Amino acid sequence: MSWSHGFDVVVGESQVLLNLTEHTVSALREGIGTLARYLDDGPQQSGGFKDRLMFKRERLELLDRLLPRVSDYSPMAQEFIDRRGNDLLVELLEAARRVLASIPDSGPVRYQLAGVDDWIRVLGQARLVWVPRGTPGDSRSGDPRLRNAGLFTELQGQLVTALRPELAAQLTG
Repeated sequence: MSWSHGFDVVVGESQVLLNLTEHTVSALREGIGTLARYLDDGPQQSGGFKDRLMFKRERLELLDRLLPRVSDYSPMAQEFIDRRGNDLLVELLEAARRVLASIPDSGPVRYQLAGVDDWIRVLGQARLVWVPRGTPGDSRSGDPRLRNAGLFTELQGQLVTALRPELAAQLTG
């Protein structure tokens, strides 16, 4: 089966238009939806994932990919979680919900320019649904996990390049 993950980013005066293929819409909904469900289920207690033992191994692996430790030094990681962890998770969950709500069944995605950082942040985190951090995606791969991760990376890259050239310059060296 041939997959066409296609998209086009158009920046207007006050909004961004994303022209997406049907397969791209499906991949976005699946990845961002999975991210939102795991964030909604997860670690909004002060001690981190105090109930990790009740999760299945597969779910634990995904949670570790989506929400990696801040530091290998445990007291430092816990201090960060205590100060900022829950706020960051809530902000990411809210951004994921806004992005999901903006994806129509047909036609282009229209998103206010002032809030497009939601897309950039959510795409970067949601790619971890399919691959571990540090594993490059490949939108031309026969492996659907690598293909979807590659799609998210490419779409995020195009958004950054179009909207935040100063960040794009840092990423490309």
